[in-house]
Amino acid sequence: MPEMPAPSTRLMAIPAALVPRIVLPRLELLAEARTRGAECVWGGERLTGETAIDLGKHTDDGFNWFPRACRRCTKAAVRAARDAHPGRCTECKGPTALCETRRALHELLVELR
Repeated sequence: MPEMPAPSTRLMAIPAALVPRIVLPRLELLAEARTRGAECVWGGERLTGETAIDLGKHTDDGFNWFPRACRRCTKAAVRAARDAHPGRCTECKGPTALCETRRALHELLVELR
């Protein structure tokens, strides 16, 4: 019987160009475990290298923080970013017009399923 590949333990990361499009909670409202990526920045679930999605390095008022999230919360945040984008983008007006940002957000949402 062929050997099955080991599950990936690579930390999934959101493409850097999309990170600013995803709304994060306000830093001052977060517990320390959420600002350092030990817990989901939105839901507070404990994260591991296998379950975490890296949301990149952020700097607020000179403080560096490293939010991470669970798949469920990330999917909800990416869906919200994708759905809100057309109202802020002149290229996305109309039912079939998609700019590269909205297309990338949609592809990321599909990847998170």
